[in-house]
Amino acid sequence: MLWIRIKYRLGLLYNITLFKLGLGKLLLKNRYGERILLFHGIDRNGETRYNSRFVSETFFDAFINYITTHYNVISLDDFYNKKFKKNTLNIAITFDDGYLNNYKYAVPILQKYNAPACFYITTVHKKAPYLWPDFIDLVSYHTTRTEITFQQNLYKKNNKNEFIWNGISLKTIAKTVSYDAIESIYHIFSEDWKNLPLEALGDYWKLMSPEQIKVIAIHPLFTIGAHGNTHINLTNVPLEVAQNEILTSKQQLESICKRHITEFAFPFGAYNPDIAKYCSELGFKRLLLIDYNTKEDSQNENYKNRFVINPYISMEQQISYLLKGSYF
Repeated sequence: MLWIRIKYRLGLLYNITLFKLGLGKLLLKNRYGERILLFHGIDRNGETRYNSRFVSETFFDAFINYITTHYNVISLDDFYNKKFKKNTLNIAITFDDGYLNNYKYAVPILQKYNAPACFYITTVHKKAPYLWPDFIDLVSYHTTRTEITFQQNLYKKNNKNEFIWNGISLKTIAKTVSYDAIESIYHIFSEDWKNLPLEALGDYWKLMSPEQIKVIAIHPLFTIGAHGNTHINLTNVPLEVAQNEILTSKQQLESICKRHITEFAFPFGAYNPDIAKYCSELGFKRLLLIDYNTKEDSQNENYKNRFVINPYISMEQQISYLLKGSYF
């Protein structure tokens, strides 16, 4: 086992060294693969204090430039229809959540390099102007409080700016409850939220407006898919609640885009057979995951797993992992 880890690290170091020496093309020879990339957000500087899933505008520009130059970047439609080229990586680009920063930073860069992408939108607009994980991240980082009580449990702030109870973070607990319960967290931190420099932090919580979603939907490079209504974990609520989340997101997006929405990306990548079956019954022809639950799921042509972009590593490392197809 130790030798396998050493061999893997040496291989990664070799790949990175080739990139730094300008010899990255040597890694492309007969390199076939199929990858759907998953991004979440773009900001100016790649700030990870507030959101551990965002990459910088500079990184994104360089990354899209590289993959469109060296690989075959195609639409998700072409990916599902297996319009692949031999001896190269065939890549589709996706974004989850529906952040305004996608519209501000990602869309112009994708247009610049003529790179198709699909944006999976959370339709929480009628309930809140933000997603609950971003609310928790921002208030936890900035509040001067050291303790809060949620569901009769006392959470204490640690040195990572997380509120912890019994070794578990508030954000992790929030993934296991209903949106009604999450709304009580909004009330706990309501004054803290008001005191934040909200405009300065806009890249970390603002969502696309319906008008901006519509602009993307009619652009020939882009497509819109659904991502649930409130971004709760669909597997941790009763089935009828999960079904309402899925149906509401589909209906709202179809009202905005004036077209059928036939793609769904599961929040947190969490799904089960009943939820997947309901999605198919609603007319979702493409179900986007992070990882397959079972071997049988990996053989279902409607399901596709995705390669999540890591904001904590260099572009050379990211390309190396992308070539390998995993981080392990």
